[in-house]
Amino acid sequence: MKAHSQLIPTKPVQRENDMEVKVVNNQVEKSMRELKRLLIREGLFKELKKRRYYAKPCVKAKLKREDAEKTRHKDRKRAAARARVII
Repeated sequence: MKAHSQLIPTKPVQRENDMEVKVVNNQVEKSMRELKRLLIREGLFKELKKRRYYAKPCVKAKLKREDAEKTRHKDRKRAAARARVII
């Protein structure tokens, strides 16, 4: 873990995903960047963007299919890259 801040999970009170980022040596900017990175990893910003407007079920299904296709495409590219490195 970095010396400037520490991630310490708190005891679950209401949710399982409670998290805490401590500010060390008054380095607020670094701690804010670390918090943002953690929230991005958890998918909070994607979820907020998705819930900003109502999407009809057919639109949700279409987006889900498109995301699945993107994921398959990325996986194929990664597998091809690994195959080139191994050879």
